[in-house]
Amino acid sequence: MVETTYQQIPLSTLAPERQVGIKLFLRTGKDRFVLFINETNLLSATKIDQLKQNNVSHLYLNTGDRQGYLSYIKENLSAILTNPDLTENDKASIIYETASDITKELFLQPSTKSIEQTRNLVDCMIDTISQSPKTSNLLMMITNQDYYTYTHSINVGIYAILMTRKTLPSISEAELKTLGLGFFLHDLGKASIPNSIINKQGPLDQGEWELMQEHPTLGADLAWEMGTRNPAIIDIIRTHHERCSGTGYPKKLPQQKISEPGKICAFCDVFDALTTKRSYKKALSTFEALKIIRNETPEHFEQELLNPFILLFGEQ
Repeated sequence: MVETTYQQIPLSTLAPERQVGIKLFLRTGKDRFVLFINETNLLSATKIDQLKQNNVSHLYLNTGDRQGYLSYIKENLSAILTNPDLTENDKASIIYETASDITKELFLQPSTKSIEQTRNLVDCMIDTISQSPKTSNLLMMITNQDYYTYTHSINVGIYAILMTRKTLPSISEAELKTLGLGFFLHDLGKASIPNSIINKQGPLDQGEWELMQEHPTLGADLAWEMGTRNPAIIDIIRTHHERCSGTGYPKKLPQQKISEPGKICAFCDVFDALTTKRSYKKALSTFEALKIIRNETPEHFEQELLNPFILLFGEQ
């Protein structure tokens, strides 16, 4: 017989008057759990208030229902993140874990639905950062240091959104949300590249490298086909591997032809690649990565981007 295991979840992540869709339990002893609500019950505001009055801050779910809980979070993200009882640490954790779930699905099976989920995530994240500034620092602290295509996209998205707020302080929330979606989708084209190339342990051969260099164009085309046709989003996807030196790809654009969001995404893309661990290389520290960007590749990036980026880490 398989032993049931339980996982703790904050009560503050549960929005009132909604169906969670999974069984939730109360802990009544060290290894004792009793059913609180089943899959079909609404979690009423009255029940939540009763739990708070009894100093219950967490409920428990069967670990086998974890995916169901994540689906509930995705569907109710805005309502959950605006709960005044939710701590900033919990907000950051929810945003990152939800981003991981959505972005993993985006790269496994790109669809209009997964892009819309990404759009909603970015909107909720930016709203949360605006209302709870400390959340941005916490998000930077929990960026994943193990390289996967989906975690890389999340990390770059977070860095680039925060850097855009720093370098373009007059940008509107609506404009930032548009650019934020572009940052999160910047590597969408890798969904069209074989996993044998994406996950190769070591340098790519000439043919593999030529195919990899097509991913900005493939990503822009894929986004367009799925109805994401905002020029700013398409531009970020197309240009995130262009370099101010004119040696980037796919078009070898000169500096004046690369937009500011494209330059920001390129900078954050390289920083995250340097500071994440792969099978064939260790992760560099923030200091080591910024030193390389400043000293070894100064012609590739606008050096005016360096100080604002450093300041993001100084605010932690």
